[in-house]
Amino acid sequence: MENQEGSGNIPRWENMDKDILSNIFKKLDVLDVIMGASRVCITWFLASHNKTIWNTIKLNDLDSIILDNPLYPNLQASGSRYQLRKILIEINKFARTAPKSFFFNVYCNVAEEELAIISNGMPNIQKLALPMWTSLNINSIQSAFSKWQNLQTLIIHTFMSITVREFSSVELQAIGENCRNLTTVKFTTMLDKPLANIIVRNFPSLERLSFRCSYACIDASISLIIGLPNLKMFNLSHCIFMQHTGIDNMYRILGMRPKDELVQAGTEKLDRFMVCCSDCTICQDVRRHENDPNRFALKFRYVLEERWKTDEIKELEL
Repeated sequence: MENQEGSGNIPRWENMDKDILSNIFKKLDVLDVIMGASRVCITWFLASHNKTIWNTIKLNDLDSIILDNPLYPNLQASGSRYQLRKILIEINKFARTAPKSFFFNVYCNVAEEELAIISNGMPNIQKLALPMWTSLNINSIQSAFSKWQNLQTLIIHTFMSITVREFSSVELQAIGENCRNLTTVKFTTMLDKPLANIIVRNFPSLERLSFRCSYACIDASISLIIGLPNLKMFNLSHCIFMQHTGIDNMYRILGMRPKDELVQAGTEKLDRFMVCCSDCTICQDVRRHENDPNRFALKFRYVLEERWKTDEIKELEL
């Protein structure tokens, strides 16, 4: 009988202090909060609206999000449950204008409607990671980034059409014109001379730039070092370097070691110039992955995701 009376004094979960609950919910994945914890009881529902939970939003749970990526259907895990649009609508209900950082999963396919949901509902974003594939046009990009005028850090793949696979300077120009506070950018795509010219023209205030684990043209890299007057940090770690052949868009692969003139240009001007001067283990993994014909299979999905989240420039860590 005494044990029964004692057990009645044990605090119940639904009566826990909402601030304590909020601190617990911060440790959960976003989907666990919006689709799980918030639906337990009214106390948990109210605690789920605490603004501190939503300062940073990471869509990391790849197994629960339907990627809707027609180019790489093999990357989709079986059993995925939620459409991206439904997830973003639910996040908006809880987060409102609180988010300062928003990170998509690298493999999501973001359409105009999805981008509009977060740009209209979350205008205070300062750090944004867009996925590798998007179905966006210039109007949706212009509209979204016009609302993110406080954006300081951007992780982006150059905008490509799902069908045409080309990128245009118009989209990056729209970002540059609207986001005057943008100082830190990571591109997860090949650095060639046309892209370098676009960056110099549209992002003159850049202080930190990364092309980590990408293909990088030597001449394009040097033109960025020279052409960006405020550049302080340039990360070309684990890159495969190329040299333009002088014929159209033809490049010759040089390997993982940068040429001396690039190293000299970077070290003389910049505060930090990051390259690998000898093969490190990450360089070996990059080379092995690029040469693997099955690199877009499900078992390799975490390789690119890890490169997406990791960077030697701390402002670009996800």
